[in-house]
Amino acid sequence: MLTIAVLTCSVLFQFLAVLYALRLIKLTGKAVSWILISLALFLMMIRRAIPLYYLIFTKLPYPSNLISEFIGLLLSIFMLLGIMGIKQIFIARQKAEEEGKRSAKFINYLSKYANDFIILLDENFRFIEVNERVKDFYGYSHKELIGMHASQLRASETKEEFVNQIKIAQLSGKALYETIHQRKDGSTFPVEISLRAIQSEGKRFYQAVIRDITERKEAERSLQESERKYRELVEYANSIILHWTNDGKITFLNEFGQRFFGYSAEEIIGRHVIGTIVPTIDSVGHDLIHLMDQICDDPIAFEKNINENILRNGERVWIAWTNRIVRNEQGEITEIMSIGTEITELKRAEEEIRELNTSLEKRVAERTAELVIAKEQAESADRLKSAFLASMSHELRTPLNSIIGFTGMVLQGLAGPLNEEQKKQLGMVRGSARHLLDLINDILDISKIEARQLNLMSGIFDLRKSIEKVVQIISPLAEKKKLRLSSKIGDNISEIRGDQRRVEQIIINLLSNAVKFTDRGEIKLDCHADDESITLSVTDTGIGIKPENLHIIFDAFRQVDSGITRVQEGTGLGLNITKKLVEMMGGSIHVASKLEEGSAFTVTLPKI
Repeated sequence: MLTIAVLTCSVLFQFLAVLYALRLIKLTGKAVSWILISLALFLMMIRRAIPLYYLIFTKLPYPSNLISEFIGLLLSIFMLLGIMGIKQIFIARQKAEEEGKRSAKFINYLSKYANDFIILLDENFRFIEVNERVKDFYGYSHKELIGMHASQLRASETKEEFVNQIKIAQLSGKALYETIHQRKDGSTFPVEISLRAIQSEGKRFYQAVIRDITERKEAERSLQESERKYRELVEYANSIILHWTNDGKITFLNEFGQRFFGYSAEEIIGRHVIGTIVPTIDSVGHDLIHLMDQICDDPIAFEKNINENILRNGERVWIAWTNRIVRNEQGEITEIMSIGTEITELKRAEEEIRELNTSLEKRVAERTAELVIAKEQAESADRLKSAFLASMSHELRTPLNSIIGFTGMVLQGLAGPLNEEQKKQLGMVRGSARHLLDLINDILDISKIEARQLNLMSGIFDLRKSIEKVVQIISPLAEKKKLRLSSKIGDNISEIRGDQRRVEQIIINLLSNAVKFTDRGEIKLDCHADDESITLSVTDTGIGIKPENLHIIFDAFRQVDSGITRVQEGTGLGLNITKKLVEMMGGSIHVASKLEEGSAFTVTLPKI
């Protein structure tokens, strides 16, 4: 039984070896070799399958040696393991070849499309291979470049230095330098060349990586120009530029500052600021010894400061300083940059202005006191005038009322018959008296208002009836001029609390003005109310008012037509009194007007 087991394992291992050998045909591509190996393995498998067959399926004795069969089993195992190892070797080799191809592809791609120009040269510095960027940038074809000498890319003015530069690479195996290259079209540009020697197959090659540094050179030139301008600005600026350390030692003073203070650079560098350009005590007596320490301790507070300085000849000057702190990586103050501008004349001017302001303020205060006294005297005189006129109300009105009354009696024929001429003359006397009485009434009203002696009454009255009464009074005047006078009173207009006489006076003034300044057309009165106020408006189709005159129509004794040729009579007090009465009632009055089209006056009174 042990012999059968050994033979069975041998046949199985040899069969697996045949299968692996056949699979290596595809893997290695060597069909004949592996077919012969597979055939040999197959015959060896048959060699052991025959005794196994006799031992299992027949009773015939078959000569076999267990030791030799066991050795055959070991050989079968070693052959299987060997073939499996060969397969792994080929798989690993195949992967390595594929990785090498991929790496070579990527390297070729990188070199071909790199931004830099990559050239492979032989030991005589002739081109063996170039990447795509070389062909695109220099303008040569690949055929023209291969075999070209490196010096042929040089600009004519740099060819002499070529030999010295490549000697460095020949001796040390590498070199880095800058030069000027020339394209096929003759244009030149600066380049940086990194040259490295390569040993391969007993030969020496050179790899050149060339970089266009046009932008870098332009940036360097711009930086140099900027630095030159900065140096000129610092050195020749009309400002003092000072650098000093955190312990107060001067490290830099520009040329303007040197001329200003009277020191040369050698004389002032290294000296302490205090005692050199800043006095220990200023003219006012302020101690400046610790000024530098104060600036370092609180840079924000001293970012801008003004202090007295001292020139080499001892002259004191005032300078406005702007201080900027410079710190190291640890945040420690290493240097302070100060920029100063002399303001001595400005300080003197400020002092003169301060003295002048003090004097001016004193004079203004004195003059203001005088004006206050004059104003009080004027107001007192005005109040006395208004009080006098208000107190003279009875004495001025009584004679005029008598004239008007007696003239009326005579005109009625109570004193005897009159002829037409007498009636005409007496009518003129009564008209003039009435006009004079209206004028006196207006003057007395405005005087009482200004003297604050006009008191508004407060009582309940029917506003609708008051409006209708005033319309009836004004209607004859409108009819005389053939004007249509209409009124529209809202349904919610009824009893209100206020001064009935003054409200009616306001309405009479507005309607009288409308009739006076309207020659044709109509006059409309509209009154309506809401929850908070009553609005009354009078609209006419009269002569209108120019826009530039709208602001003066409410002034006392002012009329738009105030010349000697004016047509309409009047004192110019009606609208002024109306406005003051409205405002005393807590209301407002507004006017809208167009020349030759008419005017609209709107009064708004609060509901009480």
